[in-house]
Amino acid sequence: MKEQLPNYGYGYQPQTQVYNGGYAQQIQPSQAEPPKNKANKGLVFVIIVLSVLLAASIGGIIFFTFKDADSSGNSKKNNSEIEFTIPNNKDFTLPNADDNKTVEEKHSESDYSDKVDKNFKGISLENLPSDKSNSKYDSEYAYSKVSDSVVGIECYLDDETTAESQGSGTIITSDGYVLTNAHVIGNSKKLYSIKVVDANNKKYNAGVVGFDTRTDLAILKMDDAKDLKAVTFGDSDNLKIGENIFIVGNPGGIEFKNSLTKGIVSALNRDASNKSIVKYIQTDAAINPGNSGGPAVNVYGQVVGIASSKIVDEKYEGMAFCIPSTTVKSIADSLMKYGYVQGRVKIGISGYAVSSAAASQYDVPTGILAETVSQDGPCGKAGVKAGEIVTEFDGTKISSFSDIYNKLEEHKDGDKVKIKVYNTDSKKEREVEITLQEDK
Repeated sequence: MKEQLPNYGYGYQPQTQVYNGGYAQQIQPSQAEPPKNKANKGLVFVIIVLSVLLAASIGGIIFFTFKDADSSGNSKKNNSEIEFTIPNNKDFTLPNADDNKTVEEKHSESDYSDKVDKNFKGISLENLPSDKSNSKYDSEYAYSKVSDSVVGIECYLDDETTAESQGSGTIITSDGYVLTNAHVIGNSKKLYSIKVVDANNKKYNAGVVGFDTRTDLAILKMDDAKDLKAVTFGDSDNLKIGENIFIVGNPGGIEFKNSLTKGIVSALNRDASNKSIVKYIQTDAAINPGNSGGPAVNVYGQVVGIASSKIVDEKYEGMAFCIPSTTVKSIADSLMKYGYVQGRVKIGISGYAVSSAAASQYDVPTGILAETVSQDGPCGKAGVKAGEIVTEFDGTKISSFSDIYNKLEEHKDGDKVKIKVYNTDSKKEREVEITLQEDK
């Protein structure tokens, strides 16, 4: 898919980029037409006047350009055919500014924050079976172990006639706690009213217990569920490149529920997204829209990952990514018990990543452009304003969400750190100290 930045009259055609699940493949910009030898004097005068007006409003142009841009500087686009497979593809914001709420967040019935399970003992990562060389372990065996534990997730806004988002889910407890991707439920507890359809086509109301945008994981709770079959998790640290891996889920939605695809482990510990802290499992098993949140299974029927994303581009084939079970355990255990990832800290802004390409184009530094600043948050208390760009955090230059996420992982609640902030109006950079807060 191709998307082009609007031409704001800078005298050249901006670069075109192709989006590939977190990658942006550069295409050479088209050449601007050469100027004509004879210019109309009146036209020259008009151009000069417009140039003056453009210079006076450049700060506003920069802000609104990035407001409608994604992390690679391209205008947002409707990726309905891939919205369930690309992490945060529809939401390019740095989440968790306290006042960053949308008018659509009105489905109070979907807020299941009070259904955390303080007594949850945690996901257990099982060892490989002692008879692992037994010939019974094949694709049919793997499917039989997880098929009854995979559900369909349908998310609705104002009515239940057309699902705004669909995905897959993995049952982790017999009483109806389900693991899925955060992007399936819109990175929100209240955006959608949610239905879960089990393997027997029984439909349940459900809600969001907690979610984590940094790893693209969420926990749902199905109403009045009991005696469900929960999956068995394996240890993704035991995976070997070249071994078989299977994806079970609902590509295309409920119509194709419980589909099985097969591939191999292509690579481990991949940095596959600039919006995530996850080190992914790469596989050539097919992951399609609607597979998100479904299990990635080894030949023994153990869930070793959660399907999350793929590269979508005609030049690429067979490059999909799963969240490893070791990461799933650490995040899901906390979401189950607290509804959030305990110990995480935030800086209190929502914004847009300014890539190096966009920074060069608009003559601003790379960083995170703050659209919303929580006045009671760390940045708000330090005087950071909406429209400013956070360019450096604790001595590290910032150019993507993963940069700042990884730095935040090194800190705890109450830590004082210095950040650098660039003002797009004055074109000046300053250093301020912020006190980090727990991200609940």
